[in-house]
Amino acid sequence: VKSIRNLNGHSIAPYRIHAGKTVPIVRGGEATRMEENEFYAIETFGSTGRGVVHDDHDCSHYMKSFDAGFVPLRLQSSKSLLNTINKNF
Repeated sequence: VKSIRNLNGHSIAPYRIHAGKTVPIVRGGEATRMEENEFYAIETFGSTGRGVVHDDHDCSHYMKSFDAGFVPLRLQSSKSLLNTINKNF
């Protein structure tokens, strides 16, 4: 089993599951300094394949970006889903 070298752990902030800082799981990654009162998700990812994830296949994980500006949604189902997310989360 190999570590997946292009996936990392990450910092967590209120209402932000990925808050900006990364924690590499292999040597030679970014030299992130953890500071007092910060929170991190230390995630390990393994594969029996090549140890790299490609973004060109089906997606099963989504995240709302709070920094994104207004994006006009065309599908009513998309608008309804976003309204539900905004109302409940």
